[in-house]
Amino acid sequence: MASSKERDLDQAATKDMNSDEYEPPEGTQENASRNEGAGNNPTFSLAGPGSNNPASNAYVGHDYRDYNPQYGKENDSPTWSLAQPLPHIVRPGMQHGALPEDRKEDKEAMANGQNLDAPSKQSGKTHDSSADEGFFNTWSKIRHYIREPLAEWLGTTVAMTIGLCATLSHFTSDGQAGSYTSQSVAWGFGFMVAIYITGGISGGHLNPAFSIALSVFRGFPARKCIQYILAQLLGAITAGGISYAIYHDAILELVATSKVPQNATAAAQAMITMPKSFVHPATAFFTEFLGSAILFGAVVALGDDTNAPPGAGMQAFILGILISIVVLSLGYNTGGCFNCARDFGPRLVALMAGWGGNLFRETHAWWVWGPWCADISGALFGALIYDMAIFTGGESPVNYPARRRKRAFHVRAVNLRKKLGLRRKKTKDLESSTTENDR
Repeated sequence: MASSKERDLDQAATKDMNSDEYEPPEGTQENASRNEGAGNNPTFSLAGPGSNNPASNAYVGHDYRDYNPQYGKENDSPTWSLAQPLPHIVRPGMQHGALPEDRKEDKEAMANGQNLDAPSKQSGKTHDSSADEGFFNTWSKIRHYIREPLAEWLGTTVAMTIGLCATLSHFTSDGQAGSYTSQSVAWGFGFMVAIYITGGISGGHLNPAFSIALSVFRGFPARKCIQYILAQLLGAITAGGISYAIYHDAILELVATSKVPQNATAAAQAMITMPKSFVHPATAFFTEFLGSAILFGAVVALGDDTNAPPGAGMQAFILGILISIVVLSLGYNTGGCFNCARDFGPRLVALMAGWGGNLFRETHAWWVWGPWCADISGALFGALIYDMAIFTGGESPVNYPARRRKRAFHVRAVNLRKKLGLRRKKTKDLESSTTENDR
């Protein structure tokens, strides 16, 4: 039998739910129970539901919030995370009011005295007056504004340090400390750990190709995309430097025994990726393309809450296993890059270590058309195939109405030309341009 205290708590909870101030979480009952603790804010994270819930069930001391005012504050912006379902947003091309017929409908509604304060008309951008409160030193305030890029830097550093050290251990020991299988597992679980570390803050993208594909197909802001890519590249450089320093003695020992320069030893295969000498360039390109497409196709599938998302906290674990499998199955031809930063960062470190500028010219500048071109186009293709076959959300350009898709394209084109200072095309306006393309 329940105690009187428990009955009082139940009655209080029922009263709160029946009050006018109670606002149930959006979505299905299952999603509501899952996300109620974390709030209703969407997150673009690879770490899973609840990964960015600082409150959770942890004990909070009586005076803790007085000395840590930022603790437990809800995030008003979505997080594109590999650790939880991806957010559902209304992109500019889909917003009500973007087309002339929308504005005509609004005028008619106003004439009829109807209320136009619909959720789709609200920008959702509110200034948090308390955003600047609760900073007790300069660094805490700086960190507040660059927390997401810092998380991407940290996550990339952790993931790639684990992967690079495992690979260097294998190659510098002549197979005595590790194998190709063990280094593949290290890469996968290195990224799994990094996603768990950063997924609730930045989303744990850790890959420029993933950030770009999320920007195109899930509405991840382009401004943040650039910040993330720079942070990821910096993290890759940091990881390359740490790994090279840790295994510097082993590399020198390998140089002494093999009597060849550092850039000609087996350590070069660990620091940078390169197609095998017998692999055709087209085969190398599509190896990277296929691996990246599979990886990001799985990312958007795991982030689709209308499909069959895994349980809380399982997305990073599944992605870690998937990365290991992809490196095992597709890594032999090219060294298993599938990440632009994984090749660029250590390659730059090797250049600074005196391995020679030919590193950026080998195999017809492989570092450009392999890790960058192949991996980015592969991630975009993987998302495109998934959205065409399965995804029904309006945030994907695949599901845009034709007219709105064309208008959104023209808006982006005009804005880009303005930023680049290019001359405008001679069109009367955006609406006439869209109409001309409809014909």
